[in-house]
Amino acid sequence: MPVTRRNFLKGALALAGSGMGGALSVPALMTLLPPPVVRCNSDEAYDTLLFKEREPGTWYEPLAGKVARKEDFALNQAAMVTWAPKELEEGLGTCEIVLTLIKLPAEEAMIEWGISDDGGNAVMMAYHTYKCPHLCCKPVFMEKEELSSLSGDTYVNMFLCPCHLSLFDPLSIVEATDELGRKVMVAELVEGPAPYGLPIVPIIERDGELVGRTDKLEWLKYCGQG
Repeated sequence: MPVTRRNFLKGALALAGSGMGGALSVPALMTLLPPPVVRCNSDEAYDTLLFKEREPGTWYEPLAGKVARKEDFALNQAAMVTWAPKELEEGLGTCEIVLTLIKLPAEEAMIEWGISDDGGNAVMMAYHTYKCPHLCCKPVFMEKEELSSLSGDTYVNMFLCPCHLSLFDPLSIVEATDELGRKVMVAELVEGPAPYGLPIVPIIERDGELVGRTDKLEWLKYCGQG
């Protein structure tokens, strides 16, 4: 019988249920899934970051489908962008993913992974909000001051996973270890059940356009990707 994603998942869950795989968490099982079989059109691939379309009411709605530039952003302003380099098909088994792009106050740990702006006082950074490393929900950037349901502390300008309330600090870029033992650069986990922080996507600037780097796709290999 050919190994399909459905058959693989059935077998993995049966193994966990029998006690032989009891040590495997759901996120760990998801990382073992083979990537879906996709056929991407290489003519439609792009490594630039494009403002996401069909986002009514957002500040970047008038820019939908256009390539993001650092001058488009004010400090602490975030936008959802799409990214579809040809390497995604082989690396993650998908054609396009959605990231969150933000201009943030500069911190030393960001410089290697983002794009400096405003005379070195700000940095453009991209975060993999397509999937939370906990149970694959989509974290959102919270620009207004909020009260944590877990700790009772207030927070602002952080990523919140709406499903299980993991909180990630985009200003604190640290090295973490994922559930398969790989080293990953992430926005630090502040609180919540996520096993580690929210991965970043390194970016560069090319002729004024913001471009995602594809040399760190292994950081995004979780929740069935790759």
